[in-house]
Amino acid sequence: MSRPGIVAALLLVMVFATGCSRNVGTATDPTASAGVPPAVTVAAVDFPSFWLAQEVGGDAIELDRIVASQVAGTTADVFAYIPGLDPAVDQAAAALPPGKAVDLTAEVGLAASPRDPKTKDPYVWFDPVNISPMAQTLTAALIAVSPTEFEASQYYGLRALSLEGEALEVDQRLQEQFNPCRIPTLVVESPVLTYLARAYAFDQVPLILWKPADQPVTALYFTIDAEPAVEQAADNAGLSAVGVDTFTESAPEEDLLQGLLDLGDAIAANQDCPLVTPSSSDRPG
Repeated sequence: MSRPGIVAALLLVMVFATGCSRNVGTATDPTASAGVPPAVTVAAVDFPSFWLAQEVGGDAIELDRIVASQVAGTTADVFAYIPGLDPAVDQAAAALPPGKAVDLTAEVGLAASPRDPKTKDPYVWFDPVNISPMAQTLTAALIAVSPTEFEASQYYGLRALSLEGEALEVDQRLQEQFNPCRIPTLVVESPVLTYLARAYAFDQVPLILWKPADQPVTALYFTIDAEPAVEQAADNAGLSAVGVDTFTESAPEEDLLQGLLDLGDAIAANQDCPLVTPSSSDRPG
C-alpha cells in the first residue's frame, strides 16, 4: 500500500474506533473507561522500543531498560527490540524462547540500508507513520502474554490507538513544514534519515558521494560521533553543520515524537522551506 493509502487507512480506523467507543477518555487518558489489566513485564534496550512500551503499556506493564549483555538472561514476559541497531542484541534475542522477543518492525515496510542493500535500515521511527504498525505489533504481544485477554485488548488497544493518532498529527505537522522545501537534498555524514527522506520527498546523499556543484545545500547533517570532522568540512565549504540525534539512547523530554518535531524544525530551517509553520516545540496531542 502507498504511503497516502496507509495514512488514509489509519485515519479511517481511528474515526471508526472513536465513533464506536463510548467514553474512551481524552488524549491524555485514553483508557479512562477501561480497567487496568494485571501488569506484564517488558524489557527493552534501545530507546524507541522502551518509549513505545511506555506509551502502549502504561500502568499495565512493569518496564525495565536493560543493556545488551542482559538480554540473554531477561526474565521479562516480552523483550521488545528493533533489529539492526546492535548485533549483540539481535544475537541474544534470537536465542530467547519462542514468542518472548518481539521485533517491533515486523509489520513495517522496511527500506534497504544505504550502507548495505542486503540489509534493512533499522531507523524506522524517522517516519512517524511507522509508529502505528510498531504499536500494533507490541499491543498484540502484550495481549498474548496477559492473563486477562479481553481486558488487555481494551487497555493496550486504546492506548495504542491514542499513540497512533498523536503520531499522525506529527506526520501532518512535518508534511506542512516540508511542503515545499526549495533545497531537496539532505547531505548526511551517516545515512540515518532514509525513512524521513522517503516520506517527505527529500534526496538523502551520503557526504562521501556529495557533489557540491550539482547538489547545492546550505547545511551538512551529522550524527554526534562524527561532529568534529563534519563541522570542519562544513566550515571549509561555508555551510552550517547540523547534528542529528538518532534517538537510540534518548530523546528530548524523553519523548520520541518531540524529538521528531525538533528535528523537523532544524531541517526546515536549513532546507529553505518557506511555508514553515509556527514552532513545533509544542507537541500535538
